[in-house]
Amino acid sequence: MECRPCNQRKSGRTPEQARMQLMYAPYVPNKAEYLILSNRNILADQMDFLAQHVNANSRWKAA
Repeated sequence: MECRPCNQRKSGRTPEQARMQLMYAPYVPNKAEYLILSNRNILADQMDFLAQHVNANSRWKAA
């Protein structure tokens, strides 16, 4: 999902004011999850390693 359309729709309002629901509770991803979510070109063996270091409640695992 691209952020721009939602950000433009939300504008300077809170999600509640814009009548938008959060898809995920805000959190700071760990370094492994950040690398996965940043859509880098990750090789299979690298992905296996990174996946072992991602929290069970990760947004990435829900996708």
